Amino acid sequence: MNDNLVIERSRDFIKVLGPDALPFLQGQLSQDVESVELNSSKWSFLLEPSGKVVAWLRVTNLGEENFLLDMESGFAEIVRERLSRFLIRTKCTLEISPMNMVTYVGFENDTPKELKNLIPLSVKWPNLKAFDYISSEKIEVGGMQPEEVWDEFRVVAGIPAMGSEITDKTIPAATGQIDRSVSFTKGCYTGQELVARVDSRSAGPPKHLVMLSGEGDPPVSGAVLFYEGKEFAEITSSVKTEEGFCALGYRHRSNKEISGINHEGFDIGVKEI
Repeated sequence: MNDNLVIERSRDFIKVLGPDALPFLQGQLSQDVESVELNSSKWSFLLEPSGKVVAWLRVTNLGEENFLLDMESGFAEIVRERLSRFLIRTKCTLEISPMNMVTYVGFENDTPKELKNLIPLSVKWPNLKAFDYISSEKIEVGGMQPEEVWDEFRVVAGIPAMGSEITDKTIPAATGQIDRSVSFTKGCYTGQELVARVDSRSAGPPKHLVMLSGEGDPPVSGAVLFYEGKEFAEITSSVKTEEGFCALGYRHRSNKEISGINHEGFDIGVKEI
């Protein structure tokens, strides 16, 4: 994959506006929203009271009474419905907003001129440093790459996605995104109990997201890999690389100590997210 690419992204956006926007989000998201600085963002889980994931999203601070939530395409209505259930005697509004986003992969000094006037949201992951740019206007950059190219970057970087790695049956601890998305020092928020309970257990969650890499063709989503006749991991996303493939999937905790397997004649390395 080449550097200095601009990739068109499909995301859903919700504006949370009003004098109670900050305290409302602070009580609903797993992230410490009060710690999100102006024109910057952090990742967070939005949970059901049971602790199951409604959405894994990003919250951006655009002003004292102005926050922007962005999430995978197709989840805005679900998120708004969940938040609206707790929007009681609260002075803020939830507005699904048609906005545009691109991701620039490359050196900040080489950012295309068309993006210079937009706020860069840093994307820092293992194997990936990039910048997201969001605008209410359509973003036009020469040579822009299609959405599918982003999948190659995110899988190699170990970035989970709603609908594949994260569903309404997922618990936060299984995703490997607790450190990035959860505050254990803020006040209470909806769904907190399960997050705290699993975190206190040395055994961890029953399954955990891992990155798998090896030679040969990528295993398809939903494929199950076996080790010594027993189920080892289930693939959720995969992409072809120059060396072979990279994939994301869930490994059962009974296989936690196993860092590699042989599958269909190929050696596959396994690393926790």
